[in-house]
Amino acid sequence: MSLPDRGEPGGLLHNMSAPPKSVVKYSGLSNLATSISQGTAGVFGTPVRFVLPADLLGKTASYVLRYLGVEPVSAKAAAQQLDALINARAADLPLPDGCVVIPAALQHPVIWPDALSTLAILAKCSDSIWLRTKQPALNAALKRRQVTLLVPPLFAHRLPKVSP
Repeated sequence: MSLPDRGEPGGLLHNMSAPPKSVVKYSGLSNLATSISQGTAGVFGTPVRFVLPADLLGKTASYVLRYLGVEPVSAKAAAQQLDALINARAADLPLPDGCVVIPAALQHPVIWPDALSTLAILAKCSDSIWLRTKQPALNAALKRRQVTLLVPPLFAHRLPKVSP
Protein backbone atom coordinates (compact mmCIF):
# COMPACT_ATOMS: atom_id res chain seq x y z
CA MET A 1 0.00 0.00 0.00
CA SER A 2 1.40 3.40 -0.86
CA LEU A 3 0.65 6.79 0.63
CA PRO A 4 -1.11 9.33 -1.55
CA ASP A 5 1.11 12.06 -3.01
CA ARG A 6 0.61 15.29 -1.03
CA GLY A 7 2.46 17.48 -3.51
CA GLU A 8 5.07 19.32 -1.46
CA PRO A 9 7.70 17.28 0.41
CA GLY A 10 6.88 18.98 3.71
CA GLY A 11 3.14 18.77 3.20
CA LEU A 12 2.60 16.39 6.08
CA LEU A 13 4.47 18.58 8.54
CA HIS A 14 1.67 21.12 8.77
CA ASN A 15 -0.43 18.67 10.75
CA MET A 16 1.70 18.56 13.89
CA SER A 17 0.09 18.71 17.32
CA ALA A 18 1.92 21.90 18.34
CA PRO A 19 0.60 25.11 16.80
CA PRO A 20 3.02 26.95 14.48
CA LYS A 21 5.39 29.43 16.12
CA SER A 22 5.30 27.47 19.38
CA VAL A 23 8.51 27.47 21.36
CA VAL A 24 9.48 24.24 23.05
CA LYS A 25 11.72 24.86 26.03
CA TYR A 26 13.64 22.20 27.98
CA SER A 27 15.17 23.23 31.27
CA GLY A 28 16.63 19.78 31.96
CA LEU A 29 18.43 19.67 35.27
CA SER A 30 18.68 23.44 35.75
CA ASN A 31 16.72 23.21 39.03
CA LEU A 32 19.41 20.91 40.41
CA ALA A 33 22.16 23.30 39.36
CA THR A 34 20.35 26.15 41.11
CA SER A 35 19.95 24.14 44.31
CA ILE A 36 23.62 23.13 44.22
CA SER A 37 24.78 26.71 43.79
CA GLN A 38 22.62 27.75 46.74
CA GLY A 39 24.23 25.12 48.95
CA THR A 40 21.12 22.96 49.38
CA ALA A 41 22.37 19.90 47.56
CA GLY A 42 22.92 17.60 50.55
CA VAL A 43 21.10 14.81 48.76
CA PHE A 44 23.45 14.91 45.79
CA GLY A 45 26.78 15.20 47.59
CA THR A 46 28.83 16.99 50.19
CA PRO A 47 30.39 20.32 49.27
CA VAL A 48 34.00 20.73 50.43
CA ARG A 49 35.71 24.10 50.01
CA PHE A 50 39.44 24.64 49.53
CA VAL A 51 40.91 28.10 50.14
CA LEU A 52 44.40 29.16 49.07
CA PRO A 53 46.21 31.41 51.54
CA ALA A 54 46.33 34.95 50.12
CA ASP A 55 50.14 34.95 50.60
CA LEU A 56 50.47 32.43 47.75
CA LEU A 57 48.45 34.18 45.04
CA GLY A 58 50.65 34.85 42.04
CA LYS A 59 53.85 33.57 43.68
CA THR A 60 56.61 31.41 42.19
CA ALA A 61 57.14 27.70 42.79
CA SER A 62 60.25 28.49 44.88
CA TYR A 63 58.24 30.84 47.09
CA VAL A 64 55.47 28.26 47.54
CA LEU A 65 57.97 25.55 48.49
CA ARG A 66 59.51 27.80 51.14
CA TYR A 67 56.02 28.64 52.40
CA LEU A 68 55.43 24.90 52.78
CA GLY A 69 58.71 24.53 54.69
CA VAL A 70 60.61 22.85 51.86
CA GLU A 71 63.87 24.24 50.54
CA PRO A 72 63.93 24.23 46.72
CA VAL A 73 66.75 22.21 45.16
CA SER A 74 67.12 24.96 42.55
CA ALA A 75 64.98 27.64 40.94
CA LYS A 76 64.69 25.53 37.77
CA ALA A 77 63.72 22.36 39.65
CA ALA A 78 61.26 24.08 42.01
CA ALA A 79 58.24 23.53 39.76
CA GLN A 80 59.00 19.81 39.38
CA GLN A 81 59.60 19.51 43.11
CA LEU A 82 56.27 21.21 43.84
CA ASP A 83 54.46 19.07 41.24
CA ALA A 84 55.74 15.95 43.03
CA LEU A 85 54.40 17.24 46.37
CA ILE A 86 51.05 18.14 44.77
CA ASN A 87 50.73 14.70 43.13
CA ALA A 88 51.58 12.94 46.40
CA ARG A 89 49.02 14.98 48.36
CA ALA A 90 46.34 14.46 45.70
CA ALA A 91 46.93 10.71 45.90
CA ASP A 92 46.47 10.80 49.69
CA LEU A 93 43.22 12.80 49.78
CA PRO A 94 40.23 10.52 50.51
CA LEU A 95 38.30 11.79 47.50
CA PRO A 96 37.07 10.00 44.38
CA ASP A 97 39.30 10.23 41.31
CA GLY A 98 37.04 12.98 39.98
CA CYS A 99 34.70 15.54 41.53
CA VAL A 100 32.42 18.18 40.11
CA VAL A 101 33.40 21.79 40.84
CA ILE A 102 30.50 23.94 42.05
CA PRO A 103 30.37 27.64 42.96
CA ALA A 104 32.12 28.21 46.28
CA ALA A 105 30.06 29.49 49.19
CA LEU A 106 31.11 30.50 52.68
CA GLN A 107 28.84 27.89 54.27
CA HIS A 108 30.76 25.07 52.53
CA PRO A 109 33.11 23.54 55.09
CA VAL A 110 36.89 23.75 54.75
CA ILE A 111 37.99 20.28 55.87
CA TRP A 112 41.63 20.59 54.80
CA PRO A 113 42.84 24.14 55.56
CA ASP A 114 46.48 23.44 54.69
CA ALA A 115 48.03 25.07 51.62
CA LEU A 116 49.31 21.82 50.08
CA SER A 117 45.85 20.21 50.05
CA THR A 118 44.41 23.32 48.44
CA LEU A 119 47.19 23.34 45.84
CA ALA A 120 46.51 19.65 45.13
CA ILE A 121 42.92 20.58 44.32
CA LEU A 122 43.44 23.90 42.51
CA ALA A 123 46.30 22.61 40.36
CA LYS A 124 44.22 19.67 39.14
CA CYS A 125 40.86 21.27 38.45
CA SER A 126 39.13 23.29 35.78
CA ASP A 127 36.05 25.44 36.25
CA SER A 128 33.92 22.31 36.15
CA ILE A 129 35.84 19.23 37.31
CA TRP A 130 38.73 18.04 39.51
CA LEU A 131 40.71 15.02 38.34
CA ARG A 132 43.26 13.32 40.58
CA THR A 133 45.38 12.09 37.66
CA LYS A 134 45.52 15.45 35.84
CA GLN A 135 48.99 16.96 35.43
CA PRO A 136 49.26 19.85 37.92
CA ALA A 137 48.84 23.33 36.44
CA LEU A 138 50.61 25.43 39.07
CA ASN A 139 50.23 28.78 37.30
CA ALA A 140 46.47 28.34 37.08
CA ALA A 141 46.29 27.22 40.72
CA LEU A 142 48.13 30.28 42.00
CA LYS A 143 45.66 32.60 40.25
CA ARG A 144 42.59 31.12 41.93
CA ARG A 145 41.62 31.83 45.52
CA GLN A 146 39.13 29.06 46.26
CA VAL A 147 37.09 26.20 44.87
CA THR A 148 34.37 23.88 46.14
CA LEU A 149 34.20 20.23 45.15
CA LEU A 150 30.98 18.26 45.35
CA VAL A 151 31.89 14.90 46.88
CA PRO A 152 29.42 12.16 45.83
CA PRO A 153 27.32 10.61 48.62
CA LEU A 154 29.06 7.23 48.31
CA PHE A 155 32.38 8.91 49.23
CA ALA A 156 31.10 11.22 51.99
CA HIS A 157 31.83 8.66 54.72
CA ARG A 158 35.56 8.95 53.86
CA LEU A 159 35.64 12.66 54.70
CA PRO A 160 37.00 13.64 58.11
CA LYS A 161 34.48 15.11 60.49
CA VAL A 162 34.45 18.90 60.62
CA SER A 163 34.82 20.28 64.13
CA PRO A 164 32.40 23.12 64.93
